Amino acid sequence: MSKFLDALREHVLLCDGAMGSRVQALSLDVDRDVWGKENCTEILTQSRPDIIRTIHRGYLEAGSDVIQTNTFGGSPVTLGEFGLQDEAFALNKAAAEIARESVAEFAKDGVPRFVLGSIGPGTKLPSLGHIDYQTLEDALTVQCQGLLAGDIDGYLIETCQDPLQIKAAVNAAKRACREAGRAVPIVVQVTVETTGTLLVGADIAAAATVIRALDVSAMGLNCATGPQEMAEHVKWLAENWPDLITVQPNAGLPELVEGKTRYPLGENELAKWLDRFIREDGINMVGGCCGTEAAHIAALDQVLRERANGARRPKPVPRNSVWVPSVASLYGQVPLRQENAYLSIGERCNANGSKQWRRLQEANDWEGCIEMGREQVREGSHALDIWSRVCAAR
Repeated sequence: MSKFLDALREHVLLCDGAMGSRVQALSLDVDRDVWGKENCTEILTQSRPDIIRTIHRGYLEAGSDVIQTNTFGGSPVTLGEFGLQDEAFALNKAAAEIARESVAEFAKDGVPRFVLGSIGPGTKLPSLGHIDYQTLEDALTVQCQGLLAGDIDGYLIETCQDPLQIKAAVNAAKRACREAGRAVPIVVQVTVETTGTLLVGADIAAAATVIRALDVSAMGLNCATGPQEMAEHVKWLAENWPDLITVQPNAGLPELVEGKTRYPLGENELAKWLDRFIREDGINMVGGCCGTEAAHIAALDQVLRERANGARRPKPVPRNSVWVPSVASLYGQVPLRQENAYLSIGERCNANGSKQWRRLQEANDWEGCIEMGREQVREGSHALDIWSRVCAAR
């Protein structure tokens, strides 16, 4: 059993705050500090490791139990935009080692602290056709291998915007663990926009259904909005998600002020919201995302200490969640609960049994394939059995 998971089940843990927005607020010289790789935060692991260490230490001094590596954009795909794809393994390993060293500096007080390997969504989403699934999974596997080699306690697949991207990242993490012969927990955090869905259109229920099928350790929300806009989605998770939950909002909805991004939520306001989530929704880990600083984490640390009644961290509030087994499309969830006398599964979207489906696939007529699915739904199918020649070949 992972010590991180043990700690997460026993107490409400405090994660750190933002890395990217902290770096963006600094006055860095493009040539000297980031070696000409403007907007590549990950290069600082090599060019200015002192900056990354200072940010880690600031959060640890503020009370963080968990810190994240400086690897949000650390996959070969994203790093490739800066010509750094071949440095992916080394950058991720070095970032994990810096975080581990920072945690070790605070070990004298006997408080367990943990390092999570940050894996962001990247800039190419498979559901939008930017990249094919296997290429993305293979690239993320390199990132996961580097993080594991640097001695992380778990993966934090964060700011997720696409169920296929989530699947690729989780499978990449599992591949890296199998190859290394070492299993670590996997936490997935999705980003729900002000529209009420992930960027590609999936609602929280659809995302949770996909993530549940991938067998991860915890699910949560982060980024995009402040805690107020997250509240209904946090509540949904509390009532439905059967495992551990994490929440790391921005410091409010970002605003553009005089050409600069500003996050309006102060540390006390953020702390009040997350205290509510802890009390009402049984959250297991809280922290901050964009716009949060050490002061926000210090305020959260104080809230947790006050709620712990003399201890350092409180126990999670028990939840009575009810998970209904379901299937999901890209956009929504369908519970496997039969309200009719039978569950109708449309089987014409199958290359083995439907000549028309096979012919449409061979012609790359995807609109025709979609129309075959729609036709079966109109005829009363509750779910579709989809099988392609590619699947059969694999």
